Amino acid sequence: MKMNKWTMGLAAAGIVSLSSVAQAQDAAAGAEALAASTTLSGYVSTGYHYGNGQQTEGNYFRAADTQNAFSLDVVDLKLSSAQGDGAMATGYTVELWMGPAASNIGTQDSGTGGTVELMQANIDLRLDVGNGIDLKVGQFGTIVGNEVYNYNENTFYTHSWGFAVEPTHHTGILASYDLAAGLTVGLGLANTTGNATNGSSGGNGTSKTWLASVSYTLPDSLGTYLGGSELYYGVVSGPTDSSTGGNGQDTEYHYASISTPLPIANLSHKLVWDHVEYGHATQADSNVFGYHLSYALNADTTINARAEIGNINADLDGDGTLQSVDSFENADDLQSLTLGVNHKIWENVISRIEWRHDQHNSDAAQQGDGVSRGQSQDTIALNLIYSF
Repeated sequence: MKMNKWTMGLAAAGIVSLSSVAQAQDAAAGAEALAASTTLSGYVSTGYHYGNGQQTEGNYFRAADTQNAFSLDVVDLKLSSAQGDGAMATGYTVELWMGPAASNIGTQDSGTGGTVELMQANIDLRLDVGNGIDLKVGQFGTIVGNEVYNYNENTFYTHSWGFAVEPTHHTGILASYDLAAGLTVGLGLANTTGNATNGSSGGNGTSKTWLASVSYTLPDSLGTYLGGSELYYGVVSGPTDSSTGGNGQDTEYHYASISTPLPIANLSHKLVWDHVEYGHATQADSNVFGYHLSYALNADTTINARAEIGNINADLDGDGTLQSVDSFENADDLQSLTLGVNHKIWENVISRIEWRHDQHNSDAAQQGDGVSRGQSQDTIALNLIYSF
């Protein structure tokens, strides 16, 4: 134990005890070790949307919230400690969203949300079994879907229709294991398919939600056009969240994606599929097919395209999953095209501009006169994200 001359003098005079000094030094050392292992990161997202005024008909995530206006989307703050390489390594992540977009997450039990929401909070644990089983315990993001809530992790500023039909959060435990080179499987158990932290399935309280996934990267030995291909499939199956208005009936979410090498340098693509089977016997399934294409002109500029087709059935059982499309019952014959440019102008800043066109036929029953009506909209969006 090292003490400076002032501490030694106070101890000699009986003002402080050597044991209290030792405890204080141990506490300080522990705090320093924690600070050294903890990382603070996050971002600030701002934007501008210009549209033709039809976004209120129901659409993708936050389409109707920022029409023809500047917006502060969210301030994201994340505290984390990366899991090490040891056989029994640990780590954690705590992430908060603050600002207008936070109210759309729906992780609060009330289902109404607020201006500060918990994006995720979980503990990472590794079991020394075989190649090592990695566990994530607490609240975590779902295993299905090509996009996530975080603006800085998606190719586009505006979210896809596929994102609108997916669950986004779960409270439970998720395990992943590397079976072989390029082959990873996942298995999890959660309370419900809904987003609310500690959500409940009500009368089906003993029922739980299963999560399973498999990802495989084909070996390079298969050749130029197959080697390196990435295949993924995930499924979430279980009761809806009664704490946000759901009736606890089972719903299944399926997601699959495939990405293969292309003969053109700097050009990448991915085909994705979202499929939802609802618990209502009279409720039609939702299907959204998406195609994503990106071309890197140089280190600073990337051109992106996203095309989607399908049919979306809205949230008839009120579980809050389809937060952005609850204002209509169905979006039939959906077609959506988004084109964007991501260009690096400043350090640590994502800057992008995009145009998107959406059209679909609304359900005849919703109109009240038995007539199905076509709806379309065009949007131009600008986005700046500073990451730290």
